[in-house]
Amino acid sequence: MEKSEMKDIFSFVRPGTRLREGLDSILDGRKGALIVVGVDEETEKVLDGGFFLNCDYSPERLFELSKMDGAIILDDNIEKILYANVHLQPDKRYMTEESGTRHRTAQRIAKQLNKLTIAISERKRVLTLYKGEIRYKLRPLSELTNEAAQALNTLERYRNVLEKSLGNLTILELDDMVTVEDVCTVLQKFEMLKRIKKEAFDCIIELGTEGRLISLQLEDLLRGTKEEEEEFLHDYYVFENEEEIKNIKLMISELDNSEMLDLVKISTILGFGKSVSKLDNRVTPKGYRILNKFGKINDKDIDTLIRIFGELSKIQIASADELVERSEISKFKANAVKKGFARLKFTVGLEK
Repeated sequence: MEKSEMKDIFSFVRPGTRLREGLDSILDGRKGALIVVGVDEETEKVLDGGFFLNCDYSPERLFELSKMDGAIILDDNIEKILYANVHLQPDKRYMTEESGTRHRTAQRIAKQLNKLTIAISERKRVLTLYKGEIRYKLRPLSELTNEAAQALNTLERYRNVLEKSLGNLTILELDDMVTVEDVCTVLQKFEMLKRIKKEAFDCIIELGTEGRLISLQLEDLLRGTKEEEEEFLHDYYVFENEEEIKNIKLMISELDNSEMLDLVKISTILGFGKSVSKLDNRVTPKGYRILNKFGKINDKDIDTLIRIFGELSKIQIASADELVERSEISKFKANAVKKGFARLKFTVGLEK
């Protein structure tokens, strides 16, 4: 299912919305309901009987009208209740795997009209959303909150795993001892972090206003990781254009969980080789990730240093005067680079 489609659907029914308030009232009152959002010419063709109301929407009115057996039809913006107690006549050619009459009708109508259709089970107290081929069972707020909290805890632990992996990579880069295996391991950690983030983000979308605090925590946990991943990729892969970065990320994201554990798969995507023996090959970073930690030099300076010297190890051993002479950066910035390396080595020494 497309994330954009689900975001559109959740914008109507997430906690805090007036429609969700009415739906929760129906659930709490142990009533059932069949609700269609939006009316056009095709919708009018499947309506039979009932009452034309065209009254202002309110959660209380929705609850009271749910006491009748027929479907309720709302306008596209949930501002009006247009029809109540109507009988829906979907085309039987549209297949459904549902068992109950209300849910079978809801799924067929959603496929036929491509409208958001909501079925509430009176007996099971379950709220199911349909639109086109989408079928989604809305989860209780407490379940969503618990799941989001668990995802955040997992994300925090895995962020620490990534930080340790990046710290180890920094040590190896300063000693010029990085192997293909080290590179693939770090990229694996970046991807796993993104997958955990997706689980948390899916819960946040569904939580709506109730998920604001969790969303802030998520942003705080992930601050800087996207930029560091791109710097890391630029260090170990020669890109012709920005589109290639997207392609690499896409290919990594398409690996299933078992494939993600296979470093040879990642090595192949990065172009290092398709055999286990290639994992021991030494690789040299250009220096984007580490140079971006120094602060006093900008992206143009970093690009210039890497273009002139070619790799991090050569920038590291060059004197300040050599940096000024060959790359034409200022003496101040050259000293900032040398001090940055010294500070980083000292920090790494303490972490060891």
